[in-house]
Amino acid sequence: MGSFNFLKNKNDNLYYSLSIFLNLDVQRSLFVLYLLQLGITQGEIGILQSFLFFSSVALEIPSGLLADRYGRKFSLTIGFLGLFISGVGFLLFSSFIPFAIIFCLFGASIAMSSGSDRALLYDNLLAENRAEDYPKILSRARAIGAVSLGLSMLLGGVLQDTWSWNCVYIFFAISKLIGALTVTLIPEIKLPPVSLNTKKERGMSSKNTEGLFTALINFFRSKNGAFLIPLFIGYALFELSTIPLFIYGQPFFSIQGLEVPVIAGIYAGVEAISAAMFMGAGFICARFSLGAIAFTTTLAVTLLLFILSLNIGTTISIASFLLIMSPPAIYETSYETYIHDNVESRIRASCLSVANLVNSVIIGISYTVFGGLLDVYGFSLTLIIVAATCFFGLLGVSITLLIGGRKTRLNNQKIESP
Repeated sequence: MGSFNFLKNKNDNLYYSLSIFLNLDVQRSLFVLYLLQLGITQGEIGILQSFLFFSSVALEIPSGLLADRYGRKFSLTIGFLGLFISGVGFLLFSSFIPFAIIFCLFGASIAMSSGSDRALLYDNLLAENRAEDYPKILSRARAIGAVSLGLSMLLGGVLQDTWSWNCVYIFFAISKLIGALTVTLIPEIKLPPVSLNTKKERGMSSKNTEGLFTALINFFRSKNGAFLIPLFIGYALFELSTIPLFIYGQPFFSIQGLEVPVIAGIYAGVEAISAAMFMGAGFICARFSLGAIAFTTTLAVTLLLFILSLNIGTTISIASFLLIMSPPAIYETSYETYIHDNVESRIRASCLSVANLVNSVIIGISYTVFGGLLDVYGFSLTLIIVAATCFFGLLGVSITLLIGGRKTRLNNQKIESP
């Protein structure tokens, strides 16, 4: 028992270490300002962000299939190395065309990592009969990741202010290379194929030989998979209210006269609050349903967006911005746990990639729309439109919960040898 607890704690700690390097990003709160000082326009930055998201979209499903086929660690390693090369590219180039290529590589690298880390965690826990610990460990990992991101963004501001922009991107590149090395230390436990309809299909040997892509298509053609699609869309509409705002908040606060270290501090504050929310997410998600969490967080963010749209003053704007970025931590944990509970192991990373694909398409489009709305209507009216879109996302969640009914929880099934 003692050796098992030691191994359990070791594996958990390795996953927490992975979360640190996945989220360590000293340039996150500053890259828009960096590109602007290079002479890249805000319109071009919006296009670059679209390149990033759509390159991520293009590789979402292939990366998930790759992770399910060759291993989640393999996919994570490729993702880290791609980010390392992207960081080096920021140091070497200063014009739009090279940055278009860099942002495409950045997006592709994100796709290689997205879903693989959570699929790796869930399957390792499932193999150890600890799947019920997933929300707790995920929330802790996300809290650690949020602290890592917050401190790294604060460090990015200090590095830029004290030394230079080059120091920021040198640190970024090195951190991603260390992240790739960290992945090699994490165990990856392979599970036998488990079907959502195990009792009906226990004797079907064809399930073991079925291609991963075919299995993925068949899953989303089935009721078990189809009822998840509205949830993916609803959650993406919620994310639409926070992710573009996170990026466009940089020039917004800069226009208000705030210095780079102060802006970096604001973004570090976002991650500090998110860390606290993630720490409590496991406790909350164990006691409240996805429906209750989605409804509460969506209402809170919608109200805060309206307050931010009033532009009452810098202090209130900062406070509203910090609070808008906080509730998603709880929603995200509940959302991902719900998906895991309804997906079988052999296509877990692929299904998460489909969810990320839907998210990336909607968010990618939203960057262009968000920028266009800002040019035409200004910040206040744009935020009101975004708030209405966020609230509309509840429709997708409601459809899934009504159609899905009672979930089939894979972690309640006994894992048997094939």
